[in-house]
Amino acid sequence: MHEATAMESVEPQVESANVPETATDRAQACVSDFQPSRFKYTETAVLAFLAIVMIAQIWMSLTKLSVTSDEIDHLHAGYRYWQCNDFGWNPEHPPLVKIIAAAPLQLMHINDPAPNACGLPNDKGLDFALGHDFIFANPERMLTAARFAVSSLSVLLLLTVWFFARKLFGVPEAIIAATLIAFEPNILAHGGLVTTDVAAALGFLLAVYAMYLYVIGPGAGRLLVVGLATGFAFCVKYSTILLVVILPALLLADTLFFERQERGKNLLRDFGALLAIAAVSLVVVWASYGFSYAARPFGAAAWTPYGVESSQSKLVTQVVPQLSDWHVLPEGYLLGLQDVLLTAELGRPTFLLGKHYNEGTWLYFPVSTAIKFTVSFLLLILVSVVSLKFWKGKRRELLFLLLPAMVFLGFSINSKLNIGIRHFLPILPFLAIFAAAGVWSLASAHKWRVIALALLLAFHVGSSLHVFPNYLSYANELWGGPAETYRYLADSNVDWGQAQKMARDYIAQHQPANCYFLRAFASLNSDYKIPCAGASQIYLDLLDTPFTGTFILSASVLDGVNLDPLDTAARRVFKDVKPTAKLGGSALMVYEGSFDVRPIVASQLVVQARSVGEQEQNPQLALEKGTKAVELDSGNPDAHIVMCASYDALGERAKGEYECNVALTLVRNNPRYSPRQVKSLENFINRKGLSVSSPSSSQ
Repeated sequence: MHEATAMESVEPQVESANVPETATDRAQACVSDFQPSRFKYTETAVLAFLAIVMIAQIWMSLTKLSVTSDEIDHLHAGYRYWQCNDFGWNPEHPPLVKIIAAAPLQLMHINDPAPNACGLPNDKGLDFALGHDFIFANPERMLTAARFAVSSLSVLLLLTVWFFARKLFGVPEAIIAATLIAFEPNILAHGGLVTTDVAAALGFLLAVYAMYLYVIGPGAGRLLVVGLATGFAFCVKYSTILLVVILPALLLADTLFFERQERGKNLLRDFGALLAIAAVSLVVVWASYGFSYAARPFGAAAWTPYGVESSQSKLVTQVVPQLSDWHVLPEGYLLGLQDVLLTAELGRPTFLLGKHYNEGTWLYFPVSTAIKFTVSFLLLILVSVVSLKFWKGKRRELLFLLLPAMVFLGFSINSKLNIGIRHFLPILPFLAIFAAAGVWSLASAHKWRVIALALLLAFHVGSSLHVFPNYLSYANELWGGPAETYRYLADSNVDWGQAQKMARDYIAQHQPANCYFLRAFASLNSDYKIPCAGASQIYLDLLDTPFTGTFILSASVLDGVNLDPLDTAARRVFKDVKPTAKLGGSALMVYEGSFDVRPIVASQLVVQARSVGEQEQNPQLALEKGTKAVELDSGNPDAHIVMCASYDALGERAKGEYECNVALTLVRNNPRYSPRQVKSLENFINRKGLSVSSPSSSQ
């Protein structure tokens, strides 16, 4: 049995951690751990105030934001889960958040643009295309209702931080930690979106909190809570699979470091506890899929993650397929897990501090944290780190705060998927509690230190309120604030599609004679009635060159990490041009004047050539467009590849071989292309039966 002395370090106002003597006492204690029944009125008032302020910030900001990229896919998928248990839509993520988001839709009249979507053959592209049509076939209040439903998870995160901090340390620490969370820009940015990132942070924290309660007072009720919390975490995001490492490590470390007697017996009991947690969490996961193995209804097939055959990971190619054969987990869950593991292995292009990385960098999350966390939060963490004397007496508490954070940090640093601080959110609540405890231990003894702490918290609050509603593009003051974030980070750190309403309002106010909107993600100008020509992942209006007028450009495209191949061309044109205005912090850049946009037009022609060559089987027209693209931008390797494929299809193999090797030379000499991409192009040439020039001859 774990010792009753485990909580001797807790402040006097925190309830005792003595193990209850009877089953009834244990059950009552378990319930009391999650309810504020013993709170004083002032404590309840402070917590209620923080919750109200937090949800008010989230809801008020949501009305000013357009739909973001992933929300398009998630909400549509959630609707299909409710409609016909079709978990083949958007299987890249577990279903629970999407189910919560789509729950209000069951009480609304929904215009369904694809009434026969259940069991429809699909892929990632179609997921987003139908998701887009679904969102804009309905009034905006549908999306708003879904967002409000999901925002409840942010409030639950705030409450969990409060209760966990109070349990570990006391009320002052709970107030500090909850204040950090209630005004944390990154939580506010994602807390109301139909996405899985804040839910993942909640899942991690709930599971660790429940495990802490179990180790200080083992019992069947608390063990059940651990299993339920872990199952919840597994059902919201695949990164929570790390709990398979974190929870056993916590249990083992607690037994080894804080047990003085019967360690062997306790280790055996811990093993049984882990089996029970696994069993309960497995039931929760199956429940989220309606206890059905098949991902899709009517015997329809689910799509297979692209690129599995190129994976070097045994988890991807052997373990997950074997689990599928054994039906250990639902088919949809295993497909999504395989897709996430594959994406993490192969990586995606990353933009950090103005530099491009082909497959991510270990620096990404440490640096993005320094940019995206408030200055106050960073300082409070630093002060807590140096509070060594305090932490020497709080070793168990430190274990439960830092071990999960360190495991997640290690995983994140080694991941090749570096596209947003949102993937790092699970570490944030642990850091908030850690910072609150360490700082309060130093500040509480001196009045001036309390004043300094209050000022730091006020600065944290002010920094957050100042950027409203542009939380997604937040950067702290040391980096120039949201207006400069695009210089250092891209994708969901800056522009995730949320500023389209702001672009509409800008155009309405300035009434330009000619305008063009080059954006990332799956969206149309007509979605928000923006009266400009434009391009995105799902449509393309050809630019005139030179272009004169108002040019609105997504920061994600400007940074060269979205909308391939237009992103590289757009960066070449506008990288050193000073924008006239910035919208949504720095989500969108506005340029006024005349610009030589030949590289962009060349890339647009490449997109058109690929379409007519591959879909319309018209190599002659594809060749004409590819030739025009080369005339506009001879350094565009994609244009030469189009010409190569077109010549080959027309039987002019010598010309095709020449163009392919020109492209290969350009790719080899451009650091933007990874060795894997170079090899892919070489393989393409080989498959055509053409000769590949040697690297030395291409210099």
